[in-house]
Formats: sequence, C-alpha cells, structure tokens
Amino acid sequence: MHPHRLRPRAALSIVVAGVLVAACSQGPGRIGFGDEPSGGGSSGGPASGSGSSSGSNVGSFGGNSSSGGSGGGTPTGATGPVDVTPSCDPGLAIDDTHAESFAKAIGICTEASTGGWGLVSASYSKAFGSTSAPADGQSGLVPQFGNAIVPREGARIGVLSSGYARNYDNMDGTNGGQSSDFVDSGGGPREGSNYPTGQAPPGFPKAAKGCPQDNLVNDMIDVKLVLKAPPDASGFSFDFDFYSSEWPNYVCSNFNDAFVAYLTSSATTGNISFDSNDNPVAVNIDFFNRCTPGASVGCLRSNGANPDPPLATATCSAGPSELGGTGFGDTYDTQCDNGNVQATLGGSTGWLTTSAAIQPGEQFTLEFMVWDAGDGLLDSSVLLDHFQWIGGTVSTGTTRVQ
Repeated sequence: MHPHRLRPRAALSIVVAGVLVAACSQGPGRIGFGDEPSGGGSSGGPASGSGSSSGSNVGSFGGNSSSGGSGGGTPTGATGPVDVTPSCDPGLAIDDTHAESFAKAIGICTEASTGGWGLVSASYSKAFGSTSAPADGQSGLVPQFGNAIVPREGARIGVLSSGYARNYDNMDGTNGGQSSDFVDSGGGPREGSNYPTGQAPPGFPKAAKGCPQDNLVNDMIDVKLVLKAPPDASGFSFDFDFYSSEWPNYVCSNFNDAFVAYLTSSATTGNISFDSNDNPVAVNIDFFNRCTPGASVGCLRSNGANPDPPLATATCSAGPSELGGTGFGDTYDTQCDNGNVQATLGGSTGWLTTSAAIQPGEQFTLEFMVWDAGDGLLDSSVLLDHFQWIGGTVSTGTTRVQ
C-alpha cells in the first residue's frame, strides 16, 4: 500500500465547515467524472472577423477553417479562418526556463514586434499579480507525457505543475517508484508547511457545485502571456489536459487543486476554462474521466483520523490508459473499502479545447496557472498545446477535443 498519509490539520484553513450535503455527481451512488453530456458551456458573446490575411511576415493567419490549422483539428467554435503559422518548438530543452519558450512550445510562434501581432511578452511568477519566480522545475517543455500523450502540434508540450512539470514528480522526470509519484510525501521542495505561498485571481479558489473548498493557494505557478490579436481574428483557442493526484481519495474535499486560464481583455476578465456546470478545472469537473472505473472516491474528504464512507463510485468512462508513465498512473489500495479496491492514485481530463472571443487587433493578457489548495501535498499538473487564432463567430467555453 502506498504511504498515503492524512494531512496535518494545523495546515488547514477551511472555507466550508460541517457535513457535506451534496456530492459532485449526477445521481446518488454513482459519479461520472467525465461523462459530460454536452461539452463545456459558454460565457461571453460572439464576435466576428473579416477572414483576410494579416500580412505578417512571421506567421500566417487566414487559412480555411476546414483545413484544421497547424495539426490538431479545427477549433470548436471556429466558423472562419484559423491560424496556420508553422510550429516553432523543435529543439527546445525540457528545462528551458524562458517563458517565451513556453509560448513557442504551445504554438505561439509570431511576435508582435516583428509581425504586427502575436506575443508581446511572457513571464513566470508564483502568484497572480506577482513578479516573484516560481520554484525550479514547475515548468517544463516535454516531447511527450507518459506513454500515450504526444504534442497536439509541433514537437513540445508546455507543462505547469504544483510539483515538477515532468513525466514523474522529480526534476529528472524519471520513474523512481513510489518516491516519484505525485502523491509522494517525501518532503520535496514544494511540500512545505507555511501557507499560503501563492495568490489566486479574484474569485478563486472556486469550489465545484456541492463541494467544499479551502481558500489557501500553495505551490502555484502562473505563466503570463501578453498577446496582440491579428487584425482579423475574433478569438483564439488552446488545448489542455489536467492531471491531479487528489483523485480518488480527496474527491469533493477542501483540497480541490485547480487549473485556471485567466483572460483579461476588453470584454472579459476571468476564467475561460470550465464545464457546463461552471465548475473550475479540478478533480470535480465533468470532464475528469481518465481514471480507474469502479473505484470508490472521496474517502478522505473530511481529512479525519478514519476514512469516510465512499462518496460515490467513479465511472471513469475513458479508463486509465493515458496515465501510464506519468507519475499519476501507479495503482495502489485506495483508502476506501478496507483496501479491497485498487485504483490509480491520480487521474486526468484528457485533451480539452478552450476557445474565447476577443476583439480583432486588441492587446490582451492570458494567464495559465495551477496550484495546490489547502496545503502543498499531492500535486497537480496541466499540459498545454495547440494555441491558435481563429475567426468568424467564437463562443467562450470548453469542449472535448474532437
């Protein structure tokens, strides 16, 4: 059995006290975690673009949307031209710490200073609104993630983590057994006891509906991208895949680690990645379905001396195969069912696409961030790739990659 410990109560600052009155599920006794019926909702109004070329000498915007752009399929919501800028990330090192390189890894290859649109600036920090650097290893540019996940475009995937942004929870990204799992309690550089260590945007951390949420933000990394849109782009899209070792034992608990994509534009200020129930990206989101079917979940949700009764049984319709070789996929006894059930101590959403509307030619800020909630234990990671400018009518929201 993995040395999976209860969290020290002294480190907690509980927002929602008392007994949980609702499970994050579609019905009593069963929980879907990914069997989303209709995609990821929508917020914000539509915009439109002309669809003509911007004339950039660095990138190319204006390809036909039916062509699928630069390698990952047509973005959801794109009814006009898409970005066909060639990839620019071959040769980038895994441990490259330049935020501009992270932008290249996810498909932002045009610079506003030379092409008139694209990346204006990029920077990392450990808190929203901060200029202090995150810990070493919390960002990475990987050629693949685990055994199954490959880039959606180009040669690299951008990774952010509340642990190490590698295939395993260590700087080398190598399998060291239990010590390299993202649930390990070996006292790594981001597993301290003085909290909080980060600062979330206004309105965050945000609980999933029916679940509690701790308000302490720890081990955070934020990559801030200042971008200038092409003069005929009416939106953008990107792909992401969220992983968390809070699953299955801490489902619907205060320790709701999260990924947030925070847009600051002329029309929008707030998170743009969410499901149809407006849940933030965490283990309680509808899309979370890469995990062990039939596993009981939530058995440490109250963080007491004894396990809680199972909150529900996970459906995990996509199974655990994409977790192999990631540090989120090793199987151990859960804290439920007296050790009679084994499950991966981790799970993921699989690739999702977020699109958002912006005004043609405007300068805006897009920040990607991930953090631990409540303490610095049990880490979470997000993969990012396939950023594209898009035209036509664009709705803001998140859907499953087609």
